[in-house]
Amino acid sequence: MTSVAEFKVRPKMDAHNHLNLGMRYASYIPWAGFYIPNFPRHFNGLDDMHTVISEYTRPRCVTEKDVQDLLTLSIQDSVADGVTILEGSIDISFIHHCGESITRFIDMVKRVHEKFKNKIDFRPELGMGKTFDNSLTRRWAPECLESKVFKSIDLYGPEVEDGIEDFKPIYILAGKLGIKKKAHVGEFSDAKSVKRFVQFFELDEIQHGIGAASDKNVMKFLRDEKIRLHVCPASNVMLGAVPSLEEHPIKILYENGIDVTINTDDLLFFNKSVSEECVDLINAGTLTEKQVFDILDKSAAG
Repeated sequence: MTSVAEFKVRPKMDAHNHLNLGMRYASYIPWAGFYIPNFPRHFNGLDDMHTVISEYTRPRCVTEKDVQDLLTLSIQDSVADGVTILEGSIDISFIHHCGESITRFIDMVKRVHEKFKNKIDFRPELGMGKTFDNSLTRRWAPECLESKVFKSIDLYGPEVEDGIEDFKPIYILAGKLGIKKKAHVGEFSDAKSVKRFVQFFELDEIQHGIGAASDKNVMKFLRDEKIRLHVCPASNVMLGAVPSLEEHPIKILYENGIDVTINTDDLLFFNKSVSEECVDLINAGTLTEKQVFDILDKSAAG
């Protein structure tokens, strides 16, 4: 049986990691000063997960130091797992925690980057929530992107197309600046929505995208366009997006030539490091050891 230790020493990427929730629960408890009841556990969809966020994790994070602490805890746990490249998402709403100063927000990210520069290739990602005040996102995002601190952008929230046109100018700017363009789609939404998001935003990569596995034409489109999918198997199972790890569509995507990676999403909630995700996929018979090594090697190359 393949061991987690074997994967910890292997170079790998985590390119789908929300850093405010990217640490072990065991790392979070001493910092937070409280336990979350019945946690970690399987959730009844995203709404159930967001209830925990609104009642426990979000109220605990108030100050700039709180944000910096959370980023630090998450990166430390990535280092502990042997992650060599971390594309970690930092939500734009944390500018509120920095006195609504974009300069302070950027400087905070720079400090964290400097702290870990000799331990991991940390590539900060600017995360944008669809449910956050859109006027603030449109006002703050350009300066954040022009700082050159953020190497990618990501849009998340309800997987619907309503209102996505509001974010198009930000993606156009990111393209002009050479910043990688990602968006969450296809975890709960269908294959056609995956294709539409790619075309609308001219995406380079997709966060999740597993809905594409149901449509060979969309998979061919992704393959032809060389769109990488950052898949989070444990998250998909624990949120009910897929019924079990054995039935996870990463197998279909990989076997159809789609460039996929294996990622944590929110380690605090789903309790699986990249190394543990890999072992679980092999033990479930979803992917072979050779296939997982191939996925890791490609992702570790950047």
